[in-house]
Amino acid sequence: MIMPANPQNPQNHNASQALVTPAAWRELLVDRVIPSPERAPDGLRASSVLVPVIIDHERPYLILTKRTAHLPSHAGQICFPGGKIERGESVLDAALRESHEEISLSPELVEPLGFLPSVVAAGRFHIAPVLGLVNPNVNLVANPAEVERILPLPLDIALDHRHFREETISNHGQYYKTWVIDHHEEYIWGATARIIVQWHAALNGVTT
Repeated sequence: MIMPANPQNPQNHNASQALVTPAAWRELLVDRVIPSPERAPDGLRASSVLVPVIIDHERPYLILTKRTAHLPSHAGQICFPGGKIERGESVLDAALRESHEEISLSPELVEPLGFLPSVVAAGRFHIAPVLGLVNPNVNLVANPAEVERILPLPLDIALDHRHFREETISNHGQYYKTWVIDHHEEYIWGATARIIVQWHAALNGVTT
């Protein structure tokens, strides 16, 4: 992963080097976003997610959620907060609304930085990710109707390509490859993993 430079050695982007300040992380993230979301093609359901990042003076981290087991779709999966874009909503509106409903994240505590490359899930959903910085003093509470747990994931671990791998899975007799991000507790795969892998590629100026 490309990392903010150590102030004592501006040319060193090695992940093993001690990092830096919230301002350095913010500068890196802002520099690699898309200014407007990619439009959902005809025939796909337009959806959006918030990719929430909390940057403090200790260690920046992502906020992921684990969906409850009783949901009719994507039960038990690790996801970013988000969902279907309702009529009259923008990509940002939907991501903020869903985040508030799922984890009590007030829109006023989110600074949208821009958009990340979109993904298509299950051949039906076009997901536009919104990258947002969240106030470190936020108090997040999982909505038990939708979210089993809130999963903070350190950003340097989430964006470390050594944790990425492709895996072949079966769905109703159809086999296809999906990205997986190794985690010591949870199975992170599918659209969520794809968003993170594409984000890593954008930060490093490569394609997936």
